[in-house]
Amino acid sequence: MVRKPRQARSILSMARMLDAAETLFTEGGADAVTVEAVVARSDSSVGNFYARFGHRDGLLEAMHERFIERMMAVVQGAVEAAARQKTLVDVIEVYVTHMFTGVHTHRDSARFFVMHRSSDVTLRAQGVQANTSVGRVFTDLVLRYSEEFGHARPRTTADVAWRMVFAAVVQQVMFDKHEVSGTPMADRTFVREIARCVANYLRSTES
Repeated sequence: MVRKPRQARSILSMARMLDAAETLFTEGGADAVTVEAVVARSDSSVGNFYARFGHRDGLLEAMHERFIERMMAVVQGAVEAAARQKTLVDVIEVYVTHMFTGVHTHRDSARFFVMHRSSDVTLRAQGVQANTSVGRVFTDLVLRYSEEFGHARPRTTADVAWRMVFAAVVQQVMFDKHEVSGTPMADRTFVREIARCVANYLRSTES
């Protein structure tokens, strides 16, 4: 972004444009998110758009920033809820449940940026930084229960556990329930089984 607003009126105007861009993407995909369409949908002006974002890529960066902020709030809620659990498997199940809920709520934005980051250097860098931060939060969370671990290198297993959870979350973003194995599975069932798999891996002894 060229200029981040400080006044309440400007903040609301920018939020309307971001909301409009997200709605346009939901309705018509990335090609529908044009400067003209965003301005018309948000009842704004071209001058206001360029003052806030500079160009279309600036809009995408702002959308991505807001998406990351929303997902970080989801992560915070997931950690707070999971940390109240007594066993490792319950910690993982509660955490993954919150993450699934979060990505379903923001799935359109998530799908857009997962696909768009592969070719956009700036957005990809932002996404990688966010992934790393969330991964660190998760590993710190499960390491609180390292007395249940069976592996001699708890940080290595915690990192692998995060990779498992991350893969499950990305699966929720990119595919519908019937598109992975051909058999639909309820989220509650999938979360429970993923939690068991991850917890059993963390508890397993190194061969």
